Amino acid sequence: MTVHKINSSDLENDYTLIAVHSNAEAYKLAFEINLKLKTNLEKSPFDITFGSNNSVFELFKHVSETYNTKLFLISNKSCNETMVDAPSLFENLSVSKHLVPELKKAEYLVKIEGGGFKIESLIKKLNEIDLIVSCYSTKINNNKSKYNLIFD
Repeated sequence: MTVHKINSSDLENDYTLIAVHSNAEAYKLAFEINLKLKTNLEKSPFDITFGSNNSVFELFKHVSETYNTKLFLISNKSCNETMVDAPSLFENLSVSKHLVPELKKAEYLVKIEGGGFKIESLIKKLNEIDLIVSCYSTKINNNKSKYNLIFD
């Protein structure tokens, strides 16, 4: 059995990341993005999960073979109910985990792989959606967070 180690050069994937601030449900946001951008974001058959802390992040995906592009809408927050072992006033506590901890204030991320999008124009169209408070292009410097965005 061969072992493949991921180098830091493997993480330098050609993608653009957009942070999205919105209080809407993921499916509603995906629907509105589909209308505005004329895409076909669909719920992925799998969500992004991390077994160690039972975090689940919703994933929507659009693949355009015409433009050789993949577009992902990913929830950045996962709220889990955890049982408290110590005597407390509360039996369950809600704990938030973030897919990309550097972007704690962003509820969603849009990841674009490939294609020749004009990012400024795309961000302008996204900001026109009523459900979106604001969005902007961003970069991630932490390698651990970059690992979290490798899911396809």
